[in-house]
Amino acid sequence: MQMSQLTTPRVRSWMRGLAIAVMGAGLFGCGPVAMLIARPPVDVANLPPCVDDRCYCGDFLSQAQAQVVLEALPRDPHGLDGDGNGRACETLPATPPPMDPPVPASNNPHLVLGNPSHAGTTNPNNYLLERPQYVIAYSRDRKILNWASWQVEARWLGQVSRQDNFRPDGALPQGFYQVAPTDYRGSGYDRGHIVPSGDRTNRVQDNSATFLMTNIVPQTPENNRGPWRELEEYGRDRVYQYDDQLHVFAGAYGQIDTLGSRQIVIPSRLWKIIIVYDRLPEGGRGLGPNSQVIAVDMPNRNDLDADWQRYRTTIHRIELATGHRFLAQLPADLQALLKEAPAP
Repeated sequence: MQMSQLTTPRVRSWMRGLAIAVMGAGLFGCGPVAMLIARPPVDVANLPPCVDDRCYCGDFLSQAQAQVVLEALPRDPHGLDGDGNGRACETLPATPPPMDPPVPASNNPHLVLGNPSHAGTTNPNNYLLERPQYVIAYSRDRKILNWASWQVEARWLGQVSRQDNFRPDGALPQGFYQVAPTDYRGSGYDRGHIVPSGDRTNRVQDNSATFLMTNIVPQTPENNRGPWRELEEYGRDRVYQYDDQLHVFAGAYGQIDTLGSRQIVIPSRLWKIIIVYDRLPEGGRGLGPNSQVIAVDMPNRNDLDADWQRYRTTIHRIELATGHRFLAQLPADLQALLKEAPAP
C-alpha cells in the first residue's frame, strides 16, 4: 500500500509543511524552525470529523465528547472552553445516551449490513421505519431522522420523473408530530432529502416514497445543492458507468437551532457512507478487505467547499461523532479494515 493511502489529508498537509521546514532549516540553521520540526501533528484519527474544519458545541453528543477534543488540541482552536475553566461545552449532557439493546434481525435488504443504532419500535427517539425503498431511524423529539440505509443498483434507476409530492408520513405512531412541508416555509433551509429522489427513479411509487417528510431534514441551500448533491450524483454515476452495486448509510446529527413553532431540529452536520460491493466470480456480490469505502461528514452551513472530497473521513470517525455502530453483520476483522479505510 502506498504512503498516500495511509495518511489523511490533514497529515499530508503537515508532511508538506515539514518538508518546507526541513529545507528552511538547511538554509537558516536551527532555532524556531527546529522547534516546528520537533512538534508532531495532531492525530485526528480518533477525533470526530468536525475538527477538520470547525467544531461547535452543537456538534457533540455530550460534554465528555467535547472534552476529548479540547484536551487533544492545544490552545482550544475551536473555542469550546468559553470561560477558560478547562471544561468544554458545559451545557451539554455529561455523557452520550447509551445505545439501545439489540433488536431482532430484519430480513429487509436495506438492513443487510446491520442496524447502526439498534433502532426498533420501543424508543421513540430511535424509531425504526422499514419500507421497500429504504429504512430509517427517526427521532420523535428532534422531528428528523437519525439515519437512513438503502441500496443502489441498476434495478432502482430508470426514467421516472421527480414526483415533488412532499407530504407528512402517516406511518409514524400516534403521539408523533407529522412534519408538514409547510413547516419549512420561509425558513431559509431546503427540504433536504437523505435518501435521494434520484436513487429511486424506476417506479413512481419508489420515487414518491423519498418525499415523505421523515426522509427530509433542514439543509442549507449551499450544502444541499452543492457538495451533497455532487456526491449523490457520483454514487449514481458509479452504477450507470460501471454497474456497481452500493450500500449507503446517511444521516444527520448535532444541532444549530430549531425551525418554526414545532421546533424541528436543524442539524449541524450531515454524513454519508457508501460501500461499494465487490463483484464475485460467480456473479454475486460481497465485501472484502479491498472493497471501496467512501465516507464524508459535512457541516450544515453555506460556506462550503464545492468539492465533496474535501469532507472525506472514515467510518470510525463518523461512529465517534454519532454513537452509531456500522457494518455489525460483518466479521470483526473486516469491520475494522473497512472502518479505518482512509480517504485518498
